[in-house]
Amino acid sequence: MSYRCVWCCCEQPARTFVARERLFAMEGEFEYYECARCGSLQIARVPEEIQRYYPPEYDAYNALPDTYYNGVLGMVRRWRDRTVATGRGVLGRLVLLVHPQQDPRVRSVRLLNLTPQSRVLDVGCGSGLLLLILYELGFRHVEGIDPYYPSDRPIGGKVPVRRCTLAEYLAQHPEPYDVLMYHHVLEHVPDPEGEFLLAKGLLKPGGQVLVRLPLAGSYHWKHYGTDWFQLDAPRHLSIPSAQGVCRLAERCGYRVAHVGFDALPLHLHACELYRRGIPGFQHRPEMHTPAQWKQFARLTDRLNRSGEADSGVFVLRHQG
Repeated sequence: MSYRCVWCCCEQPARTFVARERLFAMEGEFEYYECARCGSLQIARVPEEIQRYYPPEYDAYNALPDTYYNGVLGMVRRWRDRTVATGRGVLGRLVLLVHPQQDPRVRSVRLLNLTPQSRVLDVGCGSGLLLLILYELGFRHVEGIDPYYPSDRPIGGKVPVRRCTLAEYLAQHPEPYDVLMYHHVLEHVPDPEGEFLLAKGLLKPGGQVLVRLPLAGSYHWKHYGTDWFQLDAPRHLSIPSAQGVCRLAERCGYRVAHVGFDALPLHLHACELYRRGIPGFQHRPEMHTPAQWKQFARLTDRLNRSGEADSGVFVLRHQG
């Protein structure tokens, strides 16, 4: 079978390897290529019945509880999350001293400098949890699309979501957006280059694309190999290196405005358990001691600072 890296276009794989489905302990082995130029990974053949690897237990559609922002605790959460998303708010800063916000989706929004008037589209929004958080924080022009969104109703009765692909939505000629977001979506897409090019048709000139996704070439991949939690075969069709993301973005006419890293200690916890042969659905926090969790936190912080972590966040600017 011929090979072409979907991120940097290199036609020479450095090597191939075989991975198994580890999250639900489903059957099957899947061959992957590692790019000789940029180090990105991609599956050799997409399974014909790929949807069977997204069972109802798959957590992309976890919803925000209706009571999350209710009462006194909800008010405190709102202060905290508004500060995390915007960098503003004295009360939120005080809350963060005692109750840090760990959701990297919310943290990443600060990179965009959104205003209440910003039009935002979350592509592959899953349950739309992040959109509902943004709406509750005062960003009222937020929407989502997801071909597998499980309902026709707006999220929380407030945020519109359309059950369609980006290409299908673009054909409806919507008004252009200030921001498109891809939170751990592009690794599931067969053609990330096509997705980046389509995205330009939905952006205002100077608009931004926020991309978060797992990264090959990381400490986690080098140290754990096929026990790497975020390899997630076969759902992750390709996993780029940071270099691969930048190459593709620039080839598609974007300027890379920001490169950062936002791995969580959970990733190391999961890798260690995969190494012991424990499938993902059996993972529980108590399987590691408090001392081990502190060690995971210290190492994760170091890897995020050094650029060796296994999750990246990129801001791309449309130069049209």
